[in-house]
Amino acid sequence: MWRRMMLALLFAGAFAPHVLIGTAEARPATCFNDDEGRYRCDFRQFGGDGSFVVTAEGRPAYTVSLFERGAADGFADYGNGNIALPGPFYRSDQDRACWVSDATGFSICVY
Repeated sequence: MWRRMMLALLFAGAFAPHVLIGTAEARPATCFNDDEGRYRCDFRQFGGDGSFVVTAEGRPAYTVSLFERGAADGFADYGNGNIALPGPFYRSDQDRACWVSDATGFSICVY
């Protein structure tokens, strides 16, 4: 029994860093929003619910943080921390890659 527990711990320890790194890695994407237009960006999911952050050099980082299915809070980071964007943001019915502010119509899209 002790030996099985030790093997399980060693196995978990050997693979846990790969799992954690894999979920945090950014993937190249194409972003669009109403202020910056279309540009190359890095896309990273977090939270396991579809929430994500997009970053690009020389541009604000945008976060879409889901609080329920299809609805999210939006944030922009201009280099001094997150600023809440007027919202909430809802997933677009016309373009499922986009989240649109109900308050302003501002879109954040990731392709």
